[in-house]
Amino acid sequence: MTGGETLVEAALRVLNTPDPVEKAKLGDQIANNWLQGLILDSYTPSQPDFIIPDRPARLTNVKLVSPSLMPKLGKAGSLQSRQAIVHSLVHTESWAIDLSWDIIARFGKQESMPREFFDDFVRVAQDEGRHFTLLAARLEELGSHYGALPAHDGLWDSAVATSKDLFARLAVEHCVHEARGLDVLPTTISRFRNGGDNQTAELLEKVIYPEEITHCAAGV
Repeated sequence: MTGGETLVEAALRVLNTPDPVEKAKLGDQIANNWLQGLILDSYTPSQPDFIIPDRPARLTNVKLVSPSLMPKLGKAGSLQSRQAIVHSLVHTESWAIDLSWDIIARFGKQESMPREFFDDFVRVAQDEGRHFTLLAARLEELGSHYGALPAHDGLWDSAVATSKDLFARLAVEHCVHEARGLDVLPTTISRFRNGGDNQTAELLEKVIYPEEITHCAAGV
């Protein structure tokens, strides 16, 4: 859908898509349409405000537990540990897709944001979708799949807490959480290398890490 659909409307379609694989594909298509000028308007000022879901549509095949009850991921020395770490990263990226489209849908019109804001977070959303797809494929190569292990929704808990304040959202989700991820990734990469899994290490080092730096920059 292009032409009459605004970017905010398109972002809502992503948020209301429950399957994470389809969510990533749809987000990629919408991002390309926006960046190529096929979606013309970020929002229509005269249009009534849309209802943004408190929680995006999500398939329930991932067992959710409290962060304090999450099993230890280990240090990538065993296949089980490598599967657990990659599963955790896949889950994080699945939420990162929703977070990027949510900030567009929730605050784009409300705060009358300039086009550069939309450009930045469309690119972030597209990256997160690609990260999810690549990591989910790698998880399957390791003999597991997304949903095979429990996960927690701490990232979205923070999104709910910052749902009424754009600056709080930018600071907490797109600076603090992104920066924390950047801080731990070099150690994670080293652990995969030490465990003999150079393929995952290369994916994290050459693709995920450099692009996450730009996500921090977008937040700033």
